[in-house]
Amino acid sequence: MDGFPSTGLLNAIASECLIRSSGTELFAVIDSPEFPPLSIISNSMPHFPARLHVNEGLKVAFFTSEFNIDPRMQSTMGKKILDWAMQNGCRLIISAAGILGAKQDKGDNDSVIPDEKRIFAVTSTPSAAKIANQNNFIQLQSGTIGGIPATLLNEGSLLGLDVIVLLVNTMPDVPDFRASALISSAVTKLVPGLYCDIASLLGEAETIENKIKQIRDGHKESSYIT
Repeated sequence: MDGFPSTGLLNAIASECLIRSSGTELFAVIDSPEFPPLSIISNSMPHFPARLHVNEGLKVAFFTSEFNIDPRMQSTMGKKILDWAMQNGCRLIISAAGILGAKQDKGDNDSVIPDEKRIFAVTSTPSAAKIANQNNFIQLQSGTIGGIPATLLNEGSLLGLDVIVLLVNTMPDVPDFRASALISSAVTKLVPGLYCDIASLLGEAETIENKIKQIRDGHKESSYIT
């Protein structure tokens, strides 16, 4: 799974939940002179900002990071993920991206976070499309996708590799835990045995939503939420 941030932190949050909940081990670190000199401190220990986690029992791997890779490097990173997947016999590559929520009209009853729970999918091959349909994901008919997910789709179609990019509504400028929970749940359908503590993500979603609601109610004119 591609866990590099795409639209916001959607991929990173979903991957972190799946990694923590399923007991996935750190397998390798990913580094480059072009990466920022950054250390992620977790449980009092330093970690490289880009990592590869593997669960041997479930035969699943996660490329994950907390920082946004420079756009000039995203194509290269996408190809590296595909190279590793081919070398290790991976049958399916999963990524995700957010569809920015529609702009809300002013009104006290408007939802801050879009309540749309449909999951869309874009696939690289007919066999990947069949998998998406079997899991009731809605095939996106038209649009554009950028970043690493775009490279995975384009290169996957040329190489005949099954790639599924999951799409959900998300909010700009905030960590969208609710959208991440939807992605995590969708990934568990695609990978039997994989688990995510969805309740913890939804708990975070409620906290974030409440904070945003307070900002909108108290500072409607100056809030960055429009």
